[in-house]
Amino acid sequence: MHELSLVFFTVLAQSTVGMFLILAAMLMVNQDVSRQRILSRGLGAVLVMLGIAGVAAMTHLGHPLRAINVVFGLEHFSALSVEILATSLFGGAVFTFGAMVHFGILPKLQKLVLAGAMALGVLLLLAIANVYTLATVPAWNSGWTIFQFVMTAFVVGIPAAALLLRSQSTLLGAYQKNADRALATLGFLVMGIVLVGYPLYLFWLGQVDLPVNPLGLFEYHGSLMLARLALLFVGMGLWVISATRGSNTAAGLTAISTVLVLIAELCGRIFFYDLHMFASGM
Repeated sequence: MHELSLVFFTVLAQSTVGMFLILAAMLMVNQDVSRQRILSRGLGAVLVMLGIAGVAAMTHLGHPLRAINVVFGLEHFSALSVEILATSLFGGAVFTFGAMVHFGILPKLQKLVLAGAMALGVLLLLAIANVYTLATVPAWNSGWTIFQFVMTAFVVGIPAAALLLRSQSTLLGAYQKNADRALATLGFLVMGIVLVGYPLYLFWLGQVDLPVNPLGLFEYHGSLMLARLALLFVGMGLWVISATRGSNTAAGLTAISTVLVLIAELCGRIFFYDLHMFASGM
């Protein structure tokens, strides 16, 4: 696997967007100023994760100082240039909103900036997917690429957002417990979609005209897919069950769940990148 830097970039960037969208939705409907300040603390974690994703992407360049070259690609709307621009704009918008809330700047415009950041987050998800929806790679050239990337955002983003809320449970009180149960319900639905959708994706992949069975391309592929499904089921299951049974403040358990589903998505992305071996002309 020679694309580990891109594996980490795409998974972390998408997870960051999912976590932010969950927090942003709560901020949008919340009218309590003190509660908004508490919720906005989670934006620091969003920026840290996005920064780590950016560092991972830079390591892939070989010569990081050449990153400025992507600006010239905007003239032709290069998919890679749009992806990097969307990442920068999203990070900037999140930072701007967080600073506005922290310093109490222009309260009436804060939700407008938040809405803009949410839109840029969605744009980033689509921009990343657009980089890999390539006609030259039949195994990537379908709506399943977008499906997988969007699902990564919420599979990791939902428990990660729950973890941030649980870390502030003392300050948020009953609001956090209610939000945790609501997120657990959403997490259960997302897990169901993934556990149905991913086997369908593998079935579709088996119908694509490829030289060999993709699950047999490398010896570890079969184990990788089983590990992904097992880690996803266990990770999401631990948190969802604890939340629905009333254990809504145990941050440690949610941290374990978040790590497990993150590893599951990294496994799935390694498999995804290995499929570039089927690119035309290779």
